[in-house]
Amino acid sequence: MSVQSYLPDVAGGMVVGGVFDDDAAAGAALELLRSSGIRPQDVSVLASARARAERLAGDRAWTPARNAAGPSLLRKLMPAAGLPAEVKRRYGEPLRGGKVVVLIAADGQPADTIAALLDQAKATLVEQWWQSPAALFAPPDLAGPF
Repeated sequence: MSVQSYLPDVAGGMVVGGVFDDDAAAGAALELLRSSGIRPQDVSVLASARARAERLAGDRAWTPARNAAGPSLLRKLMPAAGLPAEVKRRYGEPLRGGKVVVLIAADGQPADTIAALLDQAKATLVEQWWQSPAALFAPPDLAGPF
């Protein structure tokens, strides 16, 4: 079964997430993650506005919207509608409140190490969980620099 996710196709994988109050803090966290060896395809930025997530992510991260064929009315009205239930449960309220969520697939580094980096970057609601395959990260065929 092929899925659009950088997580393993069948089993899923560990994900670490954190919430940032503003764009400057999220941008600083993305730079810290990059300088710590976290690959851009392992990082995803979520925000209530697609343009905001895209601007923050730039070439440092991915956004789930890049996996979609195009914008939909539902995504505009309900920003968390296309997210996996586990992500909505953990981060739906902060997203609706205008905060930025950064998710990292713990592929190259242990989840505890990534969580410590998010703590260092002053993230709140830092959590780790097992995520089933989902279109949160870059698809495997785009695993190179983007």
